[in-house]
Amino acid sequence: MGRLFWKFFLTFWLALLVAGIGVGTAVWLRHNTWQNSGDELPRATIDVRHAASLLDVAESAYRYGGDAELRLFLGKLHAAHLPPVYAVDDQDRDILQRNLAPEVLQQARALFLQATYPEAIRQVSAENSLRYLLFVPLPEYGFSGQPPPMPAGNSNADFSRPPSQPDDHSSRHPRPHEPPSPLLPILAGIFASLLFSAALAWYFAKPIRSLRNAFAAVAKGNLDTRVGALMGSRRDELSDLGQDFDHMAGQIYNLVHAQQRLLHDVSHELRSPLARIQAAIGLAQQQPVKHPAMLERIERESQRMSDLVGELLVLARLEAGVSISESHELDIGDLLDDIVEDARFEAAQHEVVIRYEGIEETLVKGRSELLHRAIENVLRNALQHCKKGGEVSVVASFDIFKRRLKVTVDDQGPGVAESDLSAIFEPFFRSGDRSKADSIGLGLAIAYRSIAAHGGLIKASNRPQGGLRMDIEIPFAG
Repeated sequence: MGRLFWKFFLTFWLALLVAGIGVGTAVWLRHNTWQNSGDELPRATIDVRHAASLLDVAESAYRYGGDAELRLFLGKLHAAHLPPVYAVDDQDRDILQRNLAPEVLQQARALFLQATYPEAIRQVSAENSLRYLLFVPLPEYGFSGQPPPMPAGNSNADFSRPPSQPDDHSSRHPRPHEPPSPLLPILAGIFASLLFSAALAWYFAKPIRSLRNAFAAVAKGNLDTRVGALMGSRRDELSDLGQDFDHMAGQIYNLVHAQQRLLHDVSHELRSPLARIQAAIGLAQQQPVKHPAMLERIERESQRMSDLVGELLVLARLEAGVSISESHELDIGDLLDDIVEDARFEAAQHEVVIRYEGIEETLVKGRSELLHRAIENVLRNALQHCKKGGEVSVVASFDIFKRRLKVTVDDQGPGVAESDLSAIFEPFFRSGDRSKADSIGLGLAIAYRSIAAHGGLIKASNRPQGGLRMDIEIPFAG
């Protein structure tokens, strides 16, 4: 799980927390509004059986405890937000001073006289006490409308004391007040969700838009486009993606410019032999006696162009990762012996001696054509740049435990400038010595990519006593 996961996780729970706070605040405000306006909270509903039980308890409280006990019991019912039980005396006054509509009292007395619903309407009396009509205004008995609220200020009154005579203000109905809409908690949750969703979408959409614009710019050819600076200080997978994009754009920039440079170099290399061929044809036309010499020159230049095209094809296949030959078992010691033996013929032309320290028969698995071409190109490069009468040293060793071949090739040439040591493996690179006309400039580039295809390394360094040293290391599978 990456950093984006934790950002999503924390944002989700923060949104839930804020939404919960908003909903709780809305409910609390609604509750306070009800209390301050004198409205009662919604009361529970009961059926006929529960209504009869409430009247039984109220009747027992009145018979054994009198007015005080009945008043206390009915007050507790009211405080518990249960359906009201009314106790009305002969003067139509409720024991808790609640206001009742005349039609409700009239209907209750009529039903009592008819003895229609004795379980929910009954009359109780005690010695030396008033008579009270106890009833519960259930809708199934024909009662309609909501029960009247308690007088303002009596919600926390002591119901064990006799009520005082209400004044004109307390006897009036409280001012009607419209409670807040029940949609308020829902709207609060929706608003918090929308707020966090918008913030989260902006946070993730901004770098994505930057990446999208960068891709469009690269598609139009603007390879200098970078997005790392647009990611700011964020540290997550999107910033990593931005860094990967910058790396990709840099690689594409280098590849495109390398191809352009290669195309320029190829054009230059082909132009020279073509110009010499044209000059030879012109001389042959003007001086027929020189036909054999000019034909020989044309053949040499044609062969040079053929070699150049062949080397370019090999280089292109190596850079594309196309296998030139299949991997098979070979004797690496015998391969080195053949390369050195072939090079001795060319060394004799350059008046150079090759000193060789080889290895015994060693079987490895690799691509013989690539290995042969790579080591041969390195050795031929040393022969071409070694001074006349000089010596080229080839020392090979094989670590049987690590399965690694090491070849060191030293020459006694002028060496290479330190700034050019890494550039000599680029196509068509030539050092300061421009006198080597037979060199195409692709040998070391092919050697570098052939060795890299085997997972190996090749590096160049100047020897303290003069000349260039090439170190080659190639690992082989066990």
